[in-house]
Amino acid sequence: MRLKGKVAIVTGSGSGLGKAMVKRFAEEGASVVVADINQEGIDAVVRELKEAGGTAMGFKVDVTKRSEIKELMKATADRFGRIDILVNNAAVNRLKPFLAMNDEDWDSVLGVDLKGVFFCVQAVAQYMIKQRYGKIVNISSPQGNGAAPPAGDKTNYPYGSAKAGVIQLTKTLARELGPHGINVNCMAPSTVARRMSGTNFAQQEMEAHIEMRKRGNVLHRLGTPEEIANAALFLASDESSFISGQLLSVDGGRTDRM
Repeated sequence: MRLKGKVAIVTGSGSGLGKAMVKRFAEEGASVVVADINQEGIDAVVRELKEAGGTAMGFKVDVTKRSEIKELMKATADRFGRIDILVNNAAVNRLKPFLAMNDEDWDSVLGVDLKGVFFCVQAVAQYMIKQRYGKIVNISSPQGNGAAPPAGDKTNYPYGSAKAGVIQLTKTLARELGPHGINVNCMAPSTVARRMSGTNFAQQEMEAHIEMRKRGNVLHRLGTPEEIANAALFLASDESSFISGQLLSVDGGRTDRM
């Protein structure tokens, strides 16, 4: 088991990619913390993990609030004695026509997708520094290092800007924390069959978006949550012990970016 004896926190793990990650980590022997803003999702995932024989606890947290993040880290350390892995997966999006975007759109997306990453790493760092060990995986997006065609009249400028910031933040954090034995890396997963909070897609728009994304990579298909989770597992494990400050694209060979 690649994560036997490790303790992993995954934000936004009450559903979607985060859920796939905690399931995969638990299968590899980690004690996992399901951290999400949705209590119903937390309870369902924790129950599923425990029924499968895993060790899990849930914690409701808003990653835009420092106080709640600090409580998350303390509760995890109190329960398990250490924190080995943090995956910053929590994210929202706001898809709107460019001229219709307002301050709330920008603030809400950058608050979760970029500031939340900074807050979580700052809070977990003190535990990992004491251990002289840690694995931090930040989730970016292909939108963070290139611009894809818009979805109809909707654009995602706040999301792309935040995800670009996550890539740069990863590089600077790798420099800062590397001397303490902490690896900081970034993943850019492409579209999978899921919904993200705040995407504002109607069903027909979602279907058109999925078809566009299939045509935009060399494999001509969407990824699966399990495929993304496998990549996260690699970066969270000691198999990646000599990798830090890097961006791993998990996107089927995207060709539709500028």
